[in-house]
Amino acid sequence: MRKRYIIVGLCIILILAFTACSGEKQSNGESAKREYGSLLQEAKDAKIYAGELTTGMVGDTLSNSFFDWTISEVRTEKEIYGKTAKEGKKYVVVHVSVTNTTDEEYEIGNYDFIGYVAPDMDSGIVDTMDSFDAAMYPDEAMLAAGETKSGTLIFEVDESVEELIVDYVEFFGEDTIGNTNWFDVFV
Repeated sequence: MRKRYIIVGLCIILILAFTACSGEKQSNGESAKREYGSLLQEAKDAKIYAGELTTGMVGDTLSNSFFDWTISEVRTEKEIYGKTAKEGKKYVVVHVSVTNTTDEEYEIGNYDFIGYVAPDMDSGIVDTMDSFDAAMYPDEAMLAAGETKSGTLIFEVDESVEELIVDYVEFFGEDTIGNTNWFDVFV
């Protein structure tokens, strides 16, 4: 009988240990809500987006009318691919994967993505750097139906920057703007 209590006790300990190590989950099976940064909230309040806004964080996949995209990694570097950041600056290196979810081929490139380091359209915008290495997301590329392209987007920002919004806005021609996707990344 004593062996039975020991076995039951060990089973309970193992169950509790596995539950504690299983990551952040809510009782309904969804991932626990992660905290967005203050920059994202300020940018939302300033309404510097078009259409409806969808937000995500590293590891999430956002969808729009053209593709699904995921940011899987973010890091900072002072030097990358043989280039050194300017004095007082650092590179934010964002690994992105883009999958065409349409039935047609279309053009996409790193210029389709911008960064925000402040909640305004003037001084807060940071463009991606021109592609100068094969590991970077290309400046322009054709993405076939169902095709996925991956690479790094590189933003040069002030060393003091701790949060960056990576932005994509749908454009349906010269006069029609759709919805906005924002990834909130911490650097």
